[in-house]
Amino acid sequence: MGLEEILKKISDQGDEEAQKIIEKSKEQARQIKEKAEQEAAVEAEQYMAIQRNQAEMESTRIMTQARLDRKMKILFYKKQVIDEVLDKAFQQAFKGKKELKKTVVMKQGQKQSTLDEQRIKDELRPALEGQIAEDLKL
Repeated sequence: MGLEEILKKISDQGDEEAQKIIEKSKEQARQIKEKAEQEAAVEAEQYMAIQRNQAEMESTRIMTQARLDRKMKILFYKKQVIDEVLDKAFQQAFKGKKELKKTVVMKQGQKQSTLDEQRIKDELRPALEGQIAEDLKL
């Protein structure tokens, strides 16, 4: 074997070794890329699940707030109507009078006292609210 043959053999062996290293490197790169894609897919799915959950929670919060706002408006208008009804009733009851009086019959005789308009309204309001709620099926 001559020098040229030895050099050619060394060169061929170097080329073969380089080719093996290149192939091994390509395989490792492919595996790394595949693993990264799998991890990215898992992370993307987790992120989407979190975002879906947050969107659902926000939607529920908005719906709950809307229901609460509706109930608050109904209560506000119901109170307004009751106040108007009570005011008109008292206006009719007070026609030409400065105040309403009640007569209390006791063992010792009768006693007259002035009716407190606000107290009567406060006592009537729950019954009226209940009746309105029942009539409106609230």
